[in-house]
Amino acid sequence: MDADPTSGTVVSIPAGFDTVPLNIAILDENWLLQWTPTLPQIVGALAMARAKNLMAPAALDDYRRKLRKAEREKNIAVGLAVHRMREEFGNRPTMTELRDLAFALDDRVIAAADAYDTAWLEYEYAKGFADAVATDVTLLQSIAKKMTGDQP
Repeated sequence: MDADPTSGTVVSIPAGFDTVPLNIAILDENWLLQWTPTLPQIVGALAMARAKNLMAPAALDDYRRKLRKAEREKNIAVGLAVHRMREEFGNRPTMTELRDLAFALDDRVIAAADAYDTAWLEYEYAKGFADAVATDVTLLQSIAKKMTGDQP
C-alpha cells in the first residue's frame, strides 16, 4: 500500500513494485536543504532504487501483456455481440449503432470493457511508478556525486 501524495488516498502497489519510490522530486526545496543524509545512506538508497529500476521492465511487460489480453477479449466480446445483434436487427442499424448498443446492453461486453479499463489503469500506474523510481535513481546519483565532490 502507498499513499497518493496529491490526494492522500491509499492505493495498492502493483506486483513487482513492492517498495515505495522516494519521490524526491515532489519534496519542498527548503526541506531538501535541511536534509543531510550520510553517504552510506545515499548509497544504500541508490542501491535499493537501482534494484527496483532493474525490475521495472519485467513488471511493465506483465502489465502490458494483461492490457493486450484485456483488449483482445473486449474486441472479441464486441464482435460477438455485434454479430448477434446483426442477426436480431438485420441490416438496418449501422455498425457504429450496433457497437454502441453492445457497449450499453451486452453484459459480456460491459464486463470486458471494465476489465480493459482496469488493466489500462494498472499499466499506467505501473508506468508512473517506474518513472518515479527512475527519477529517484537520477536524483540520488546526483546527490551522491555532490557529496563525494565529483560535481561542483
